[in-house]
Amino acid sequence: MNIYLFDFDNTIVKLPYEETIEYLDQKESLSKKLKFELIIETRKDYLGVKNDPKGKLIILSNRKSQVEPYMDEILKSFDYDFEDYFLIEDGNRCKGDRVDQILEKYPDCSSITYWEDKDKHIYSVTETMKNYPDINFVVVKTI
Repeated sequence: MNIYLFDFDNTIVKLPYEETIEYLDQKESLSKKLKFELIIETRKDYLGVKNDPKGKLIILSNRKSQVEPYMDEILKSFDYDFEDYFLIEDGNRCKGDRVDQILEKYPDCSSITYWEDKDKHIYSVTETMKNYPDINFVVVKTI
């Protein structure tokens, strides 16, 4: 199985406001009234992998799980469809820890491609992937 992990903020869409943790955790930060701008390069990559019969499309975001329905609505408005979401459940903002959860849920994973804009999250996930040397891992750095 190939897992395709996509961050949301400034990876799939460019935020129409300054990014702060406090605001991102509010449902208002995903209001349809805001003008989210699609990031075309990520969209092209998504279209290139979405029909992989061995692929699983997953959102890996540092937003709280309570905003998932609002995020899903924004994604659907841009014609994105993800099979699973790994958001913050317990206050732990370490994306590497959530990659461990993803691999627990999908143990037959042979490759992960990860789209992300923030170096700290790329580092966290890259460090976690060192524990899985048999899984091919690729990072796509976005804006």
